[in-house]
Amino acid sequence: MGFERERRRWRVRLHDELGRVCGAGTVLDEYHVLTSAHVVETAGGPRSSLSVDFVGLAEAMPGTAGVVEGCWVPSDGGGRGDLAVLRLDRPESRVFRAPLHRMPLGEHQLVRAFGFPPGSVGRWTHARLGGPEHPGGPGGEWVRLFRTAEAEPLGPGFGGTAVLDEATGHVVGVVVGKDTGTWMIPVETMLGHLPQLSIWSSGSPAVDASFSRPVGEAVDVSFVQRVADWFAKAEPGTVWVVDTGEAGSPVAAALRFGIVLADRERSLGVAGLPPALGEMPPAGSVDLAVDATGRTADAVRHRIADRLTTGVAGRTLVVDAIDDSAEPDRLVGEVLAPLAGRAAELGIRLLLGFRDESSPGAVAVRASTVGARPAPDDLAGRLDVLTQSVEELAEIEAYQLRVATRFTGVAMLPARAQRLRGALKQLRSAEVDGDAEWVEKHIDGHEHAVAPAVEDGRRQRAVLDGLVARREELRARLAADNELAREHGLARDPELEQAYVPAKRLLIDGPCELTAAATAVDTYAAAVRARIEDRG
Repeated sequence: MGFERERRRWRVRLHDELGRVCGAGTVLDEYHVLTSAHVVETAGGPRSSLSVDFVGLAEAMPGTAGVVEGCWVPSDGGGRGDLAVLRLDRPESRVFRAPLHRMPLGEHQLVRAFGFPPGSVGRWTHARLGGPEHPGGPGGEWVRLFRTAEAEPLGPGFGGTAVLDEATGHVVGVVVGKDTGTWMIPVETMLGHLPQLSIWSSGSPAVDASFSRPVGEAVDVSFVQRVADWFAKAEPGTVWVVDTGEAGSPVAAALRFGIVLADRERSLGVAGLPPALGEMPPAGSVDLAVDATGRTADAVRHRIADRLTTGVAGRTLVVDAIDDSAEPDRLVGEVLAPLAGRAAELGIRLLLGFRDESSPGAVAVRASTVGARPAPDDLAGRLDVLTQSVEELAEIEAYQLRVATRFTGVAMLPARAQRLRGALKQLRSAEVDGDAEWVEKHIDGHEHAVAPAVEDGRRQRAVLDGLVARREELRARLAADNELAREHGLARDPELEQAYVPAKRLLIDGPCELTAAATAVDTYAAAVRARIEDRG
């Protein structure tokens, strides 16, 4: 079954008792539907009964559902909550579960949503995620959705629908906020409010569970504030080596507390904040926090790879208790020091916790970061980094032109490298002319334009690499089954030829639609095995 058909089987449209459309929902299993609390409020409130229309299942009759006890999280009006889980009065076994998935979210990340605007039977729209400068109210739980050019507005009829990451197809959030604009509540925040959703979710948490366990009574509140400020303000390429002291020390406890506050999921379990604590870290400002205690270098490496599936570029990574790992020297030498040395190139923010600032690992990391990121007044160094970034983007755009046309349905990134090269040329010319003041005035804006463009490009390259890898896998399977047919004297078998040609055409002769190609390869493989069995 193709993924698009599978997606249709977990979309639902919700109506009130008078048949009016209230919004959308997402099927979790044969009994449960996820939606926004404001959709339920539109239908009459948490004690009301909603009609559930399985729009992707022509054979299914509409059902009725009500809010599950303990699964009601109304919006507080300040960018928090707006969730509800419904239970159907009777199960619908033909549905598919929506793939709720924890994953790091990034500014400008491309997503899509399927809603039911007035007068429509349902349609897709596309949007990009906002960044920290677009906080979802005082609570900061919600992420702003900015629709792309010519996309359907995310207005009435989209509330409660799933938000899908364009690159992976995973459900990464739900559309929320009836009166406050266009917003999404991420899956990780939903899990913080409703841990019950974990049985329907995949993906590893951003922050290891051990960060939430109390390891000492005293907490250095001033250091918690330093950690919060770092998450809020540190620039990409920054490496912060922290001397925490022993486990349970006030600084060690403060570091872990600050990390938990930055996590979408675990921050919601924090009971009572210190009165002296000022500004909180932005929600989701840590992409991964690893407790290295007792872990090998390979275990930490695998944890990073498992969480940051598209790579570390542009992410915020924390590794604490490095001295307490099973292999501190190997962990630093093979994993952390190389990352620290490439922090500026990768655009990552790296926070590393050691028990002692004079430990060999801390010294090695500091040595690896010498010259890693140009200082703000090092205009030549910053221009060099910009040049490298723009050239990387140009290479990605060229790769896109070569590869994207080999597949159907690939969303193309706009070409931006040439325009950014022109702006960079102006900066270079001003530098050569000795006009440092002009460069200082304009370089920040150029850096802010280049960074998201490169991040988009890296994501696109990862998507294209995945398409190429999947096509090569299917080609290898087709070739292996074709060789099997030859080995059994079936090279010119008309029935097999009829099954082979469509698969070959999709994978080799023309633009490839991977879902159709996979079906064709499966059909050919089954035909080969059936003919071999027929011949005894």
